[in-house]
Amino acid sequence: MATPTPITDEQLAPFRAAMQTIRTPGTYDKVYNDECVFSFDTPFSPGGLYVSLTNWQGVSASYLTSHSTKTSSPVYVLIKKVRVPKPEDPDKVKEEPKTMNDLLQATLPENRYDEVVSLELVAVDPSGSTSAIPFPHDDVPMMVASAAEAVVAHQAAGDAEAVNTLVEDEERPVSKYAEGLVQLDNGVKISPDSSKWECAESGMKENLWLNLSTGYIGSGRKNWDGSGGTNGGLNHYTATGNQYPLAVKLGTITPTDADVYSYAPDEDQMVKVPKLGEYLKHWGINIMDLQKTDKSMAEMELDLNQNAELWAITEKGAKLEPVSGPGFTGLVNLGNSCYMNSTLQLLMASPASPLLLKYGDKAIADSLIATAPTDAPAEDPITQLAKLANGIASGDYSVAPPTPTPTTTDGDEGKDGAGAAAEGPSAAAAMASEFGALLKPRMFKTLVGRGHSEFSSGRQQDAEEYLQHLLEFIGRAEHQASSSGRFTTCMGPTLDKPIASWYQHGLQSRLQCGTTQTVRYKAEPPSTVLSLAIPLTEATNKEQIEVYQETQRLKRAKIEEKEGDGKAKEAEDDGEGEAVLPLVPLSACLEQWAAPEVMADFKSPALGGQITTAEKSIRFTTFPPFLLIKAQRYYVDETWTPKKLEVRLDVPLTLDLEHLRAPSTGVGADGTPSPFQEGEVPMPDEPEVPATATAAPEVIEPDEGVVAQLVSMGFGENGCKRAAVANANNVEASMEWIFAHMEDADFNEPLPPPGTTPPADAATGAGAAGGDGPNPEHVMMLTSMGFSDVHAAGALKATDNDMERAADWLFSHSDDLDGAVAALDAGAAAGGGGG
Repeated sequence: MATPTPITDEQLAPFRAAMQTIRTPGTYDKVYNDECVFSFDTPFSPGGLYVSLTNWQGVSASYLTSHSTKTSSPVYVLIKKVRVPKPEDPDKVKEEPKTMNDLLQATLPENRYDEVVSLELVAVDPSGSTSAIPFPHDDVPMMVASAAEAVVAHQAAGDAEAVNTLVEDEERPVSKYAEGLVQLDNGVKISPDSSKWECAESGMKENLWLNLSTGYIGSGRKNWDGSGGTNGGLNHYTATGNQYPLAVKLGTITPTDADVYSYAPDEDQMVKVPKLGEYLKHWGINIMDLQKTDKSMAEMELDLNQNAELWAITEKGAKLEPVSGPGFTGLVNLGNSCYMNSTLQLLMASPASPLLLKYGDKAIADSLIATAPTDAPAEDPITQLAKLANGIASGDYSVAPPTPTPTTTDGDEGKDGAGAAAEGPSAAAAMASEFGALLKPRMFKTLVGRGHSEFSSGRQQDAEEYLQHLLEFIGRAEHQASSSGRFTTCMGPTLDKPIASWYQHGLQSRLQCGTTQTVRYKAEPPSTVLSLAIPLTEATNKEQIEVYQETQRLKRAKIEEKEGDGKAKEAEDDGEGEAVLPLVPLSACLEQWAAPEVMADFKSPALGGQITTAEKSIRFTTFPPFLLIKAQRYYVDETWTPKKLEVRLDVPLTLDLEHLRAPSTGVGADGTPSPFQEGEVPMPDEPEVPATATAAPEVIEPDEGVVAQLVSMGFGENGCKRAAVANANNVEASMEWIFAHMEDADFNEPLPPPGTTPPADAATGAGAAGGDGPNPEHVMMLTSMGFSDVHAAGALKATDNDMERAADWLFSHSDDLDGAVAALDAGAAAGGGGG
């Protein structure tokens, strides 16, 4: 073995000079030795990964100089890894895998490749020049060597987060209110037809919760920014004297479980109810005789998407051509992360999408990264957004496969980095195809999910719910960046607007009394997703379907006649040709959504509350740059069995929705725009008051149209109502009022009842943290985001009961919330409670 070349004192000088800045990581420190914090380069990338011996952050060669200057990190350990195929034993007889475990072991990267690791120590001087020495080496100072060895051997930060996620995934507790649950005998029965479910308070069709005690269907809780439900379920719990706390989310019910929430203050979380099937049966939901499953509807959707039978709906028999290059970069499945990957690809599918415009541009991304916090860039949402969007848009991590044959690889946990590009053209292409043409967004997943009880876990989730959470997360991060001037500096005012505004569409409902023909218009809360049912009756290929079904029937009959019933299914599956599925135009889905709905048992205000019929329809008031549509493929049949529609959607390249726009040509009595058309008579809100009654003093109420317009710009509904009232429903004046008062402590508080005077502290924007304590509704909203009651109350105390600031406070102190709350309590005790 050759003797290592000695390292000269001149070569060692910069490393010795930096010894005071070098630190050795402990067991629980975060070491980013597996991926660059600013890009997706890894030790397997051609240039390797430089890990600072000062702050243990890993960076690629392109960020080395700037990172060293900004963080005062003079010494790095350069980690390079290459995968080399294991040599085959020519004398060993190759056997086909006999079990699933054999197949798994044969495909594991560690059983197919050896990893060759090479290390160097690199010093960066203030001018940006670098010098390297070999490592390990006996001439390296002990302090430097021990720090470098610890950094290389340390568990990667991403792996540590994954382990913590598995440890923290705990079972939901059994509710103390589950045993002996009171159920009212009020004759209510729930229809198995999900299209008939709606919130009794607001009429919402999504995010619905069934109270297990009363049979009441209410919407979910409203989020702090005005999104989510309308608090229908929670309001019902409060209105019934806080007696009936348990509610099950419709659409998640399976034969053995469902999503159940306890509104009781001493629980206020997702819970388990052992006798759920018995309680559901009381309301006409019979699920006890069905095949067992322990997954919710969302989990089943993600699970079944990997099933060949469901993939056959759109991909079976199709010749899919793999694509690569800028904008065509795959994302690795991190384990139950399909919901995140599909959502991210959806939001960045178009070059004109806001995420790519804001963060995918290389110059803007580099500018945002340059302004990243030095202590924890992996914890900065804007930095990680820039990293992800630029990684997808650049094409740097998207490598064309070595052959034109499509592959069916579903990313696995062992696939890292940008491939071994230094192994020669053919070897590099093959290796990159397997290991490099995918991104692994672990830092992003950890950051977005932090503090959320579900998205911080390793469990499967619903993609639409994650989409809503992600937009809220990005909106909050962008608000902070915009307030600090970071956005204006990096991308200018053109792109500095709320992320949700790019996707929100405005809706207006029209309700017409069937007897009096009076009409009511209502501005619905802005939405980011349009959910459409699929009408199979509108399929355009009915004749082909009938021919196919008849062919299948004759084939089964022939097989049964010759070989018995046992071969019928095999004959059907092995039949020639592709299965013929219903082809439904997207336009038919939209027309069904827009079609008038007849409402029976409508209590008409125009008739003094008498029962009659009514007709309800809905139209768009505004169209976003990007309209997100959810096709409702999943349904529950008459036996409460969850099923997926075997159907294809015919989506045109161009879709004209102008005919679905709400008319706005009417003019009100005061000359302002009105939705009412010529000849339409407004429906009264309340039964008409006798003429002899004393007229009540005029009270300004927030105009629903004005509020909806303000909410569509990304502001909370309560704040928009306050602005509308304060400015007599003038849109421009209300907008100016919002910018002037959006930091007020009571900005997002509900309006006080008409005729009452708000407290002096509310009127002046002072908080209620001093004597009134945290707002219970705010506490409940924060706990719904995954924080504990104690942490939520502490955050509100620290921010004068300001909802938005409290959420920011929680996320900024998420590494040690217990310590942060303890510090608040200590400060309050030291102050003696005076003031």
